[in-house]
Amino acid sequence: MADYTRVAEAAEENRWGLTMFPNTSIEELTSDKVYQLSHARPLYLELLRYYEKLFDYPKALVRWEQFDAEAKTENMWWTMNEGWESFCKLNPELPIHWLAQAHRALYWDHIPSNFHPWALAILEKFDLDRYQVAYHLPDEEYQAIARDLPVVLEGLRNYPPEKFGPPIDEDNWGFSDQ
Repeated sequence: MADYTRVAEAAEENRWGLTMFPNTSIEELTSDKVYQLSHARPLYLELLRYYEKLFDYPKALVRWEQFDAEAKTENMWWTMNEGWESFCKLNPELPIHWLAQAHRALYWDHIPSNFHPWALAILEKFDLDRYQVAYHLPDEEYQAIARDLPVVLEGLRNYPPEKFGPPIDEDNWGFSDQ
């Protein structure tokens, strides 16, 4: 198994051109502007249900277990690519998309090396109480995020770098196989 620790360490140290997405930066996506947009729709529980429906039926679970690390990363890229702009363009749901995807990645126990620094930076900067003041989430949505955010952050912070998977493709966002 390849060691992707160096890629993740370099990204953590100084973001040396590791862009993951064109025309954006972690700094932009973690800015206070995320709390100043017009409105956010309740999305977190919907995303969790979507991932569960898409990946937790018996055939999909068997297929996941048969995937090698490259295939697991490609599968994760595919789930992100379906709504890639939600992950890389400033929008009110951006931290929610990252939380749901990181939640799923931890569930799968597969964190691509270049996903980790982005997810960690975005979620560490995410202020749920401020988000709630700005967007007035329904209580069930707020409670689910409040429950999962600290667990996901702890999982990302403690994820062993030697277990990082291959990096997500950074060049083909928006391409569709349909």
